[in-house]
Amino acid sequence: MYFSKFPHRSNFSFVDSYSEADSTIAAGGKQMDVSVRTFDGGITHVQVIDSERWGENRCLEALSAPEVSEHRHIKVAPGFKLQVLGKRGKTLLKGTFGVSGEASIFVFSVEGAPRFYGMGEKTFGRMELSGVRAKFWNTDVWGDFHIAHYADHPTDPPYFTTPYVIVKVADEYVGLLLHNPYPAFMETPGTEDGRAFEEWKHTSPDLILGSEGGEPNLWILNGPTLRELTRKLQRLVGTTPLPPAWALGYHQSRWGYRGHDDLVRLDEQFAKHKIPCDGLWMDLDYMDGYRIFQTSSEAFPLGAQATADTLAVNQRRIVPILDPGVKFETGYRVYDDGNKHEVFCQNAEGKEFVGLVWPGETVFPDFTLPKVRSWWAGYVEEFARSGFGASWLDMNDPSTGPVDPQGMRFRHGKELHAAYHNQYALGMQMATYEGFRRARPEERPFLLSRSGFIGSSKKAAIWTGDNLSNYFYLSISIPTSVNLSLSGVPFNGPDIGGFGDSVSDGLMIDWVKANFLFPFFRNHCAKGQRDQEPFNFPEPVMALVRRYIRLRYKLIPYLYNLFIAQEEDADPILRPLFYEFDDAGLDRVNDQFMVGPWVIQAPFVQEKAKSRPVLLPGNDKWYDAVSGDWLDAGAVEAKNDRGSTPMYIRAGAILPMQAGTPVDNTKELRKVHLHIFIPPSWSGDSSTTYKADDGISYRYRSGERSSISVRLASANGNLAISVEEIENGFGPIEPTFVIHGDPKSVRLNGGEGKLKNAKVVLTGKPLKVQIL
Repeated sequence: MYFSKFPHRSNFSFVDSYSEADSTIAAGGKQMDVSVRTFDGGITHVQVIDSERWGENRCLEALSAPEVSEHRHIKVAPGFKLQVLGKRGKTLLKGTFGVSGEASIFVFSVEGAPRFYGMGEKTFGRMELSGVRAKFWNTDVWGDFHIAHYADHPTDPPYFTTPYVIVKVADEYVGLLLHNPYPAFMETPGTEDGRAFEEWKHTSPDLILGSEGGEPNLWILNGPTLRELTRKLQRLVGTTPLPPAWALGYHQSRWGYRGHDDLVRLDEQFAKHKIPCDGLWMDLDYMDGYRIFQTSSEAFPLGAQATADTLAVNQRRIVPILDPGVKFETGYRVYDDGNKHEVFCQNAEGKEFVGLVWPGETVFPDFTLPKVRSWWAGYVEEFARSGFGASWLDMNDPSTGPVDPQGMRFRHGKELHAAYHNQYALGMQMATYEGFRRARPEERPFLLSRSGFIGSSKKAAIWTGDNLSNYFYLSISIPTSVNLSLSGVPFNGPDIGGFGDSVSDGLMIDWVKANFLFPFFRNHCAKGQRDQEPFNFPEPVMALVRRYIRLRYKLIPYLYNLFIAQEEDADPILRPLFYEFDDAGLDRVNDQFMVGPWVIQAPFVQEKAKSRPVLLPGNDKWYDAVSGDWLDAGAVEAKNDRGSTPMYIRAGAILPMQAGTPVDNTKELRKVHLHIFIPPSWSGDSSTTYKADDGISYRYRSGERSSISVRLASANGNLAISVEEIENGFGPIEPTFVIHGDPKSVRLNGGEGKLKNAKVVLTGKPLKVQIL
């Protein structure tokens, strides 16, 4: 597999004839069947079928297409020329299709000055992706690249595959999703400055999407806005089911925690220092000789459940790592059982494929088969019942060590590796999810995975893989996670502080301040590096890290409601500025992002920067969460202060928070403080719906949820608040209103509101507020 070489369009035969009546095309003298179907909402599916060339469609997870529609957003001209139509019938893209053996390619010309986004988990360090060549093949980055490359340069392809690109043409957006698990590639028009020779610097003048094999399945999604487009994509690939509330907390991990003694020590230290923490994570060391599903007697001398019971006093859960590799060892029950039931991938000789991973010689379950997923789920069920609260799925790229994974075959040796490589992690997620549902059917599972494919959003959160403790990885965490969010994977985040190398005090502070509101928030590092637990830093550093962990917990009601909105409305949690605003140039801002519709973060991600420019979009004023000042939209300068971080809240915002400063991981969702942000003499209105449930079960789906509608209306600073109960299945929501601003008058549900002065700390100094 070449990571940096790509098929060239000149080596393809393009369609030279098309029969709409027969639904066939011909390219290079070979006839193929073709299907073009349209669905509600401006979604089109183009499928090319040739059983001899590609066989059956090999996608493990079907997409959730809406109802079939007669209204077409694409036109198919003679010669199978595809025209993607926008508003008022304007042509946005013109495309054609070609083949080269088993490889296939779609080529789209784009008028004007198009812009490109998405592509999933790419580490190019920018939101906008013109002028790039990209591969889509799940890798074990540290195993497949040299450290001189991945230390402080983008590596492509990374761990996670999402062959999806967003195209902006004028003021409209189109999404192109290649639902094909074979190795895929893309090329966007523009300049690639990293090429060594002049003639290579320019990428194709057209947009190219292709695959080295497999049945071509292209989904074309018309926006026209980025919000509408992202919602359509997310519903197509699957929204993220509402996670348990504890999954949104702070998580502590390290390669080196061995079991009971380490976990109890961590539990005591978090309690002693009053640092909220929900999950204690274990890397490989808890296992008996790296045998999955088998803990060592030294790790849990009384069994994992005894440790889980101890941690449950402080509402903490144990999250162990699970690798897919099974130690190739007769006498090890998981191997013997898998061998008996023929669950492992095979090699070309019809024997079990063997790699070299942590256990040494290792075999791999074939998760493409339903019976194997069920077999794995049985072990996961037993594992979960033994005391583990969730699971962390690693090395599922799949990593085979120094052994070439392309020797691994699927489906009893009948399918070559490329057919399912990118879906291996997805199959593992499907099987592990089933196991936790069997063990605790009333409880929402929480899985974290390194690799994945289209459909992973329905099963697991994704962390962006092994990183290093440096400012390169801190800076790319923003565009990587935001573009992953736009690509249908909203529950994601990096290892806070960096996994490899020893983090400095300053970098740890900057990383926590930058990512403390990312969807997934885990501090993780490697064995042999500096201790990264908050309480192992000097007191002033620990105090700052603790402060932002506590602030995350204060904002848990907001984050939790963003995840509710993801499940229901398909909006991402992290968003680029241009998701909410259409100001020019916002897609060139790579170091700011939005958390939901109300909050902008503009953290310091460059070492020793004393100040930074911040762009506040739109027309309304923004509340500076550091100083409490109201700022006009436009360019402002933020000073770098060790204790604060730039965060701005939109005029009219209604942010649900917990009361006070949380010192443990309690999550009070019903007695909520609704923070209202009103500039002086502001005229405007806004609204939100706030929801609360038990945070753990599925009972909210059968009515055990409460929600209220909150509306604001202000005329020249005279504020009126109205609250209406919508549902009361979880008990009454008791809101307290915290007003940031100085309204001339306040009325609540038509009556005069009584105010008292107070102070609140967000990301800077104590701020004057009024409590209603």
